[in-house]
Amino acid sequence: MDDTGAPDWLALCDLPRAWAHQAAWTILDTNFGDAQAFVHCWQAWRNDPQRPGMLHYVGIVDHAPAAELLTIQGTDGDEDGYCVGEDECAPECAPLWRALAAQCTDRGAGFHRILLDDGHVSLTLCVGEVHAMLKEQVFLADTVRAFNPSTPWEVQSLARHCKRGTRFHVSAAPTDSTSDSGLRVLLTGAGFACDAPAPAPPKATIHTVAPITGTFNPGWKIPNSRSPLRHTNPTPARCAVVGAGISGTSVAHALALRGWQVTVFDQELMPAGAASGLPVGLAAPHASADDSPLSRLSRSGTRLLMQHAQRHLTCGHDWEPSGVMERKPNAAAQWHNQAAWIKPAALVQAWLSHPGITFTGLTPVGTLQRVGALWQAASAQGDVLGRFEHVVIANAMACKTLLRQSVQSGSANDSESDPIAEWDPGLLDKLNALQPVHGTLSHGTYAETITGLPTTPVNGNGCFFPQIPGPYGTQWASGATFETNAMAAADLGTQHAINLQKLRDLLPEFGDTLVDVLDRGPVSLWSSTRCVTHDRLPLVGPADAAGRNGLWMSVGMGARGLSFAPLCAELLVARMMGEPLPVELSLARNLDACRVRRIRPSEANPPPGAD
Repeated sequence: MDDTGAPDWLALCDLPRAWAHQAAWTILDTNFGDAQAFVHCWQAWRNDPQRPGMLHYVGIVDHAPAAELLTIQGTDGDEDGYCVGEDECAPECAPLWRALAAQCTDRGAGFHRILLDDGHVSLTLCVGEVHAMLKEQVFLADTVRAFNPSTPWEVQSLARHCKRGTRFHVSAAPTDSTSDSGLRVLLTGAGFACDAPAPAPPKATIHTVAPITGTFNPGWKIPNSRSPLRHTNPTPARCAVVGAGISGTSVAHALALRGWQVTVFDQELMPAGAASGLPVGLAAPHASADDSPLSRLSRSGTRLLMQHAQRHLTCGHDWEPSGVMERKPNAAAQWHNQAAWIKPAALVQAWLSHPGITFTGLTPVGTLQRVGALWQAASAQGDVLGRFEHVVIANAMACKTLLRQSVQSGSANDSESDPIAEWDPGLLDKLNALQPVHGTLSHGTYAETITGLPTTPVNGNGCFFPQIPGPYGTQWASGATFETNAMAAADLGTQHAINLQKLRDLLPEFGDTLVDVLDRGPVSLWSSTRCVTHDRLPLVGPADAAGRNGLWMSVGMGARGLSFAPLCAELLVARMMGEPLPVELSLARNLDACRVRRIRPSEANPPPGAD
């Protein structure tokens, strides 16, 4: 660790007094190190009855702390212990070390969103060089803790993440002199007002340098355009979410955690009535040789989904962190440890159980209209359903009609001088490119015991779930198909045959034996439609280019809803509330609803007579 006295930095930054009664508090720590400062801050938050509802902590470290270095080693089996390599910690911190250690397995370079304390503590662990990591974030911190920023550009990087009034604590590297004048000059030049130097401690040595504290308070106007994503940063209020699948309910839950009152509307009687009603699904990362954005996003999303499942669901019944074996033609099989099977409807119900969420079924939203500063939701018959400061559209293919109407309504009723310029000009183009893809899953019970079956899911061209608990014992599931033709999808017998053929290809060592046994047992077929985007990545963010009119969207999860939905929810809420991003800015842009759509040559040059 680069400095000692972890609890002292909190007091020097006026914590916990400064965060009392706040809805949220954001801390930037470029000196995350062994996580000791974070754990002490987390414990201080826990102990404070006036703590903010959300604690956002962004920690930057050159390499992820290994789980074994964070694990508590007990003494003679008791709960009191110590963190390996550290002095003995307070007994009350032991559970925090364990919780953090459990989330630090296989964390490589990049951003990692870790949710703790039922999601009220959000740790964004940024693994990499400090300046590079800061360039990938766009939030403004309430408190900054840093170590030895020795150049003007390093100090400017810190300043870009401060707002007027941000308290800071900067530790200088030990040198052969206790003078900190050079660092103070750098800080002052970037707008940091430094406190008077503290008196040296009685036992100060030549290698001791007192930290510099103060407040960010530049003598110039801070530009409003410093954030590339132009966060709106609203106060928690009322939000309507249209769609009660995993996309909509993950957003609703994330907002409710932050103090919002959320109403979820759905045309079905019960939540997860469409594609999210899948009997069982797989959350697994996509693998590619170049570690593409899809691979990186699905890896982050899968880890986040597993955190939600661990917190909300019963392991072995609703989900299991099973891992998955991926098999591809002409390639070696690849094992993914960070993967899980899950029953999506169970997670949807768990998210909706938050007291800040109201679910309203059999209530399709027909129109959205701006009335003053609010969005008025109404049924197709014109019945007013409510007025809300923000609306999130997450109803898959049905979003096309509602968003088109909302764009027209928002432009016609907005009081701004040039309202239509606020809308993303390519939004309607991307909505037109949305495609319905139908899927059928085959599932049932075994007619007889089959020896040698895999004990975990196998994925490839299709997926096989060998052991899923069901109401009548252990079940299997295989699929799902990926059919763009609606008439072909309606032929469920053919879709079932396709699933079985994919299973033969996935597990060729069983020949026809496995398929014959499965087909003799009771078999059920489940079918629904997914919403797929032009590039197989979701559309997430504001419907207007500036993100100021309160209309948002999270659609287009495709066949990877479990891997994408919680991550998209964190990203959308981060943009809505000015919070730290869950993934790097350059990576988040791949999900932006207002991103540029690359036109395929076939689209650019349509055949003669095409509409």
